[in-house]
Amino acid sequence: MDFFEDNFEKLARSMEAMMKGITGPSYFRSAGRDLWDPHVNIYEMEDRVVVCVELAGMAPGDLDVQVQGGILHVRGQRHKPVVPEAQGPIGVHLMEIDSGTFHRQLPMPVELDFSASKANYKNGYLWITLPKRPDEAADQQ
Repeated sequence: MDFFEDNFEKLARSMEAMMKGITGPSYFRSAGRDLWDPHVNIYEMEDRVVVCVELAGMAPGDLDVQVQGGILHVRGQRHKPVVPEAQGPIGVHLMEIDSGTFHRQLPMPVELDFSASKANYKNGYLWITLPKRPDEAADQQ
């Protein structure tokens, strides 16, 4: 990472923390929009691109992965966590785990062979492996 990227990330984190300090935690969401965005990492290797989506607490059946117009779409719904064996009223002191619907649209950095893609969901991470098209992989060598 170069000097500017490193400082930009620090600035972005500082601004996010400052805004949370001003506005406080948000318990209300706007109707009519996706409620949260899971974190995503995109890795590029010589012959493939690997996408990792952080989806803790989700069941694989609540996920939908599609490609439309060369853009990877990951949609789903995460249900609110439930306190195990809770009886009676429960007070909430902090609520940071997002739930509800989401839709991430991820443009890919190179041309890919989406027909040969593979997905694996393990330990709360969705891993999507997308092979590069042969002509794209050859350009990397």
